[in-house]
Amino acid sequence: MRPEAPDPIACIAACLGPGGRCLWMPNGGNLGDNLIAAATIQRFERARLPWTFIRGQRRSVGPRDVLVFGGGGSLVAHYAGGVQCVASLLALGAPVVVLPQTANGHESFWRGVSTVTVFCRDAASLAHMRQFGHLASWPADDLAVDLDLTQDPLATVQALRQSLATQGRERVLEAFRSDPEAARPQPEGALDISACAYPPLTSTASIYGSACAFLAVLATYTEIRTDRLHVAIAGGLLGVPTLLLEDRYGKNRGVFEASLQHRFPCVRLGGA
Repeated sequence: MRPEAPDPIACIAACLGPGGRCLWMPNGGNLGDNLIAAATIQRFERARLPWTFIRGQRRSVGPRDVLVFGGGGSLVAHYAGGVQCVASLLALGAPVVVLPQTANGHESFWRGVSTVTVFCRDAASLAHMRQFGHLASWPADDLAVDLDLTQDPLATVQALRQSLATQGRERVLEAFRSDPEAARPQPEGALDISACAYPPLTSTASIYGSACAFLAVLATYTEIRTDRLHVAIAGGLLGVPTLLLEDRYGKNRGVFEASLQHRFPCVRLGGA
């Protein structure tokens, strides 16, 4: 019988030595990744974790620090960037914690590393990572699902949504990807809103600002149809009826079943 899964933020706190810091490298990417980053900052602050963005090289990392790679969908066979980021953190000499990710492929990489704890946001990813018995791997929800929209500056978006909900005007957003993860051609007239911007993820102000802009746009719609996971999560947070369609390799279904179906009754899963 496996022990109960730890909370990712509590895991980081437990790994810190006296006076140590959480040195965080967000998972870079589009506006969906930025939403995860905003939720991560909220969790760090709520836990009173001593954290900062990772800067510089080995000289900036102390023996009591913990290196953290942000959550997202970059540890899959489609991309090399995620494991390269983990490798760069491991080279700095401190333990590495990977916040909730989708993971598949990259077997040779995982066999060759140690001192890594990986949190997985769906059952298939967890099964994949538990092939590597020398690593610690645990289930955890995608951090974005717990983004607190009552906290400033996001509370303004919630107020906007509540105001617009009384207008009675129907607006449907079709937000579909146009990259290798897409399981279908992008419908005519669709907007891949997640890919409209790639925020730098280098400051709290920038991350919160981009999250507010992303959510404020989605708050103006009465219905969302998408194959973008974090468009669907944003729809759930805002209470917008949302149809999430499957992607090419099962990420959307996996996270929906693990985290969304019981949390967001306004979000439903559609087939390919």
